[in-house]
Amino acid sequence: MDDNIIGILDIVLRSILSVLVLFLLTHLLGKKQLSQLSFFDYTIGISIGSIAAALAIDDEIPYQHGVLGILIYGSFVLLSSYLSRKSIRTRKLLCGVPTILIQNGKLIEENLRKARFHINEVLEECRNKGAFSISDVENAILETSGQVSVQLKAQKQPLTPEDMNISTSVKGIAANLIIDGVVLTKHLSLVNRDEKWLKDELKKQNVNSPQEVLLGSLDYDGTLHIDLKNSDPVPLDVLE
Repeated sequence: MDDNIIGILDIVLRSILSVLVLFLLTHLLGKKQLSQLSFFDYTIGISIGSIAAALAIDDEIPYQHGVLGILIYGSFVLLSSYLSRKSIRTRKLLCGVPTILIQNGKLIEENLRKARFHINEVLEECRNKGAFSISDVENAILETSGQVSVQLKAQKQPLTPEDMNISTSVKGIAANLIIDGVVLTKHLSLVNRDEKWLKDELKKQNVNSPQEVLLGSLDYDGTLHIDLKNSDPVPLDVLE
């Protein structure tokens, strides 16, 4: 058989193999969108794509070496995902934490510097969320995905009470007090609460220990919202 034909068939086979491996790997890693990836995941994804492309067209790379490289990089994503679920510190290290850019209608200059955001970028993000005046914004948070979440002031939200001449109270940001069974004592102090208050509130909801809690957050109105571990409802799988 002609060497050119053999070369073309080899590239076709390599391309099919790399696509199949990537397809299986992406199913294994989950359904995160590009905008939801952490910087670590994004970097690993680029590396995996580069290896797959090299495997497809570089006949000097043995099949098993290319596939092994893809699997090794993929295992780092799985490992980081597992460690992030098990440890808050690891999660902060690999994924970062959200940054408040606007709080109670006021820009936080120090956080803007840390996030490397300038005023025009904040204004643009607000406009993308329907707020064409920064005076309409109650809170704006830079999420770990790089997206900016914007909370409009109560009077400026869709079907606003302002349109109906109804007075409203200012909404704040819910404070996370317990994550994965760990009490966030710093957050407690920021909302003028202590661990005794927290334990008393948990008892009112028949929760014996913070370790039973997946997420505990204090709403702006002082209500403690609790989600327990291992208490998932039966999934209503109507989207298959």
